[in-house]
Formats: sequence, C-alpha cells, structure tokens
Amino acid sequence: MVAHNPSTPLQQQGYPATDNDEMNDFAAMLDQYLYADPSRGQILDAIVLRADAHEIMVDVGLKRDAFVPRADLDRLDAEYVRSLKPGMRVKAYILQTANAEGEMIVSINKGLELADWEEAEKVRDGGDIIRVTIVGTNRGGLLARYKRLTGFIPMSQVISIARFTSEDEMNHAKGDLVDNPVEVKIIEVDRVVNRLIFSERAAQNQIQRVRMNELSVGMDVTGRVVGLVDFGAFVDIGGVDGLIHISKLDHRFVQHPGELLAIGDVVDVRIESIDSKTNRISLNRKVLLPDPWSTLNETHKEGDVVTVRVTNIADFGVFVILPNGLQGLIHSSNMQTLGTGNVRNMLRESDMIAAKIISIDTDRQRIGLSLDQLAAPKAVVADVAPEEITAEAVVEAESTVEAESTVEAEAAPQGI
Repeated sequence: MVAHNPSTPLQQQGYPATDNDEMNDFAAMLDQYLYADPSRGQILDAIVLRADAHEIMVDVGLKRDAFVPRADLDRLDAEYVRSLKPGMRVKAYILQTANAEGEMIVSINKGLELADWEEAEKVRDGGDIIRVTIVGTNRGGLLARYKRLTGFIPMSQVISIARFTSEDEMNHAKGDLVDNPVEVKIIEVDRVVNRLIFSERAAQNQIQRVRMNELSVGMDVTGRVVGLVDFGAFVDIGGVDGLIHISKLDHRFVQHPGELLAIGDVVDVRIESIDSKTNRISLNRKVLLPDPWSTLNETHKEGDVVTVRVTNIADFGVFVILPNGLQGLIHSSNMQTLGTGNVRNMLRESDMIAAKIISIDTDRQRIGLSLDQLAAPKAVVADVAPEEITAEAVVEAESTVEAESTVEAEAAPQGI
C-alpha cells in the first residue's frame, strides 16, 4: 500500500486523478496568462514584428500587438529607424492603451528617452565625466544635449566663460559655445519634472584632482599658454594650470611675458613645486633653455664696449640689457662722469647707452659695466632702437670725445 504524502500530487503517489486535481491544473495554466491591465506611461519590452515607412508593429506581450505611429518615428534618428528590423528588441512607452480602432499606440522614442534617463542616473551615481553638446543659451546658463535629453548648465557651473563686466560680452561668449562639446558631470536628475542639471566646474575639479596626482616635482611636461599677466604666464599642462613666474621664463631679462609668449603657444616646462591644498603649480621654462651664461666668455670679455638698454634705475645704479639679452649693472660708483646729480634726471628707462664691461662672473651670473672707464662717457642715445646703434657709431663717438679732449688740453694755459 502506498503511503499518502500531502505535499505530493495524488497522481504522482499512484492515486487516480480527481475533479479537484484537474481544476487545480487548469487554474495554474490560467495564471500564466493573467496580466495587469496596461496603462499609459508604462514601459514594455517589445519585439518588432513589421517595419515600413509609415508605422512599425511590435509585440508587447499583452496578447495583442501595438503600433508605433509615423509621428514618433520622425522624432528618431533616421539611421536608427532604418535599423529597425523584425525580431529586434526595443523599449515601448504606452501612449494609448486603445485608440478609436482599439489599437494600442506606443512610442519607441519615449522608450529610448526613458533608457537615457536611467543612464543619466547611473552616470550621476557613478560620478563619471561625460561630454555634452551645447545646443542653446538662456539668461541663466547653457542648454546641453545628452543623448536624447536636454539638460541645463547654470552659469555658476560654467568655467569655459570668463566673468565679463558687460552683459553683451557674456552673451556673445555664450553664443560662441553653441554646437561645441563640453565635459561635465551630472549633478541632478529628476525625470518626473524633466530636470537634468550638468556642471562643468565639477568635472574640471575632478580632472584637476586626477591630474594633480599624476604630476610630480621635477617632471618635464608640455603645455599651452592660456594667460599672460605682468608677473608671469599661466600654462595648461593637461587639465590643470601652472604659473611660470617672469623670472623663470628665460635667461634673458624679460619686462613682460608678452615679449616672449602669446596665448596658445606650446611650451616645454619643468614642474618646480606643487601645492595640493591650493592646487597651485610653479613651472620653470628657463631651466630647459640653453644657458647663455655658459658661453658668455666666448662672445664677450672684459674691456668690450657694448650698446646697452636701460631697464631699471635704482639708487645704487642702473640695470641694463646687453645685446645678448643678459642683464648687467652699472654701479653708481662707475658713472661719476654723468655728474653728481640724481641719476634719474640723467637717464631714463629704454635709453640706449654705450658702456664698457669691467667684470664678468658667470658663476654668480653677474656682469659689471662702467661709464667712467668708457672713452666716451657722454655717449648717451635716448629713444633709439637697438638696431640703429652700431659698433661703428660707438667707436666714432669715442673718437670724437678723444679729439675734443686733446684740443681742450692743448688750449689750456701751461702750468695750471
């Protein structure tokens, strides 16, 4: 005799089937076909059954087919529409559960938009940086396209535009960004109210943090000049900006960075210091350039008379620039022939004068010059371009003064 097990169907235990058992099997089969009534806004997994130029028919698994109207296809990319073939799986958004003919109307475009919203949420949660295209502007910021969605970049989150004093300049700069790509992070997603907010600033901050970790002191990098100020040049070295102080631009004396560089120039620099707390990076261009001090003795020697340009006047002397760009000093003790008055009343910055080299110290990078030891101490040429002063002119000036001195000496009474 077979023992009865309540958890096992009677047929499997050897008992004959009963009417109740048959009803239970029928109910189980019926449950497989029961479904909730579809509603507008529901997203369904669909399979393309037929595709033509006017509409697409899809199987949405609700014991009936649904149709994608032509108006919805017009909102889709033409290449994507051509790719829709029977058997292809798509997301379908229910627009109407039943139209006048009783047909269900669905939207593939809305289904794709939903997928884009879901992707946007994943990007936001993952903190990823994405590239969007600027498609428009308004008073508060920029409109940007991400897949099939349009989002907003508030001006507080825009770094591609400098803060202008003029509203017209601001609007012009915003307009220049239209149709251009921008790297951003997604900081807010709310599909219910159709709200998608981007931040270029957050993306730049993340890029900077990553780049700062990649850089180290002593590293040689290539960058692009992005700003010039009186005290130096700002250089983009791959997502972060560093500063080349004016004293580190060149071995030669530089009054303004614009003498050597222009916005957009590509330069090689060495990283001298990194302050991760303030995100400040100090760069050095001079250290990578040939050092003219190492060959100075080959081009100049003590006793040479050179034409120099006055760059700065101090109480203790005058700083000048030699033809090779190096800076020298005429100490006040070596310019007595100009008189005992204030040197600022005798010379001006940019004056071109002749002077004699009296000392060269390549180790300390110092050049001393003298006006007193020059045969023609009064050979001062003001407001004349360097190329207009030649060595012959200096020699001629020296000869003239020597001749005048000889005549004066011969004419002077003897015995004085």
